Amino acid sequence: MKACLDILRNAPLLVFGLFSALLAAGCTTHSFDVSQVADIRYQPRNVYLKSKTLDPQLKRVAILPITTADNTETFIKGAQDLKDPVADELQKTKLFDLVRISPEQLRQWTGQTSWREDEALPRDFFTRLRDACGCDAVFFSHLTRYYPYPPVAVGWRLSLVEAAGGQTIWKADDLFDAGDATVANAARHYSVGHVHIEGPADDPSVILSSPSRFGQYTLSALIATLPQR
Repeated sequence: MKACLDILRNAPLLVFGLFSALLAAGCTTHSFDVSQVADIRYQPRNVYLKSKTLDPQLKRVAILPITTADNTETFIKGAQDLKDPVADELQKTKLFDLVRISPEQLRQWTGQTSWREDEALPRDFFTRLRDACGCDAVFFSHLTRYYPYPPVAVGWRLSLVEAAGGQTIWKADDLFDAGDATVANAARHYSVGHVHIEGPADDPSVILSSPSRFGQYTLSALIATLPQR
């Protein structure tokens, strides 16, 4: 009887000791390298592809002016700073011949200086562009988010649409926030080989405080998901 009482009195200590042993074993078995987690790079997630390969006949693409989610001074400045990187990143793919359409040209041909892919386009919109500049597809870029102060954030809705038929070939809709560690890692990695940094020698973190350079990274990451030849 005394032996049974001793076991009951010591039960909490026995359970605690067993739990501690299991916890210690678990920490040893499931330990992870923090440095590996810190090197995870963000990958665009919201991408649509009609096909993994481009139609061989699709050779010339018209780049329309950037549209913005708001008409604030900040958004307008963002669109101005990033219009060249849109063309530059598309040019780097070597997938198409490109023709940049100015707001004035677009007004002359379609009645407006800018168009979003998701709004009600004129019925003959693509026919007019095809006749005017010989394009096989049209590239739309809509700036959904532009926060130029650290941590910077840039959001895009991009799409490539056939001029004959108006079918969407590719679409990407994503937000890049430098406050996200995986996004910051990807941006720093991109800056090492792609962005000229003016600042502390070889400091890839400079890109995280530069909205134009960070914007260039976001475009590169999304345009890399285009279908290939």
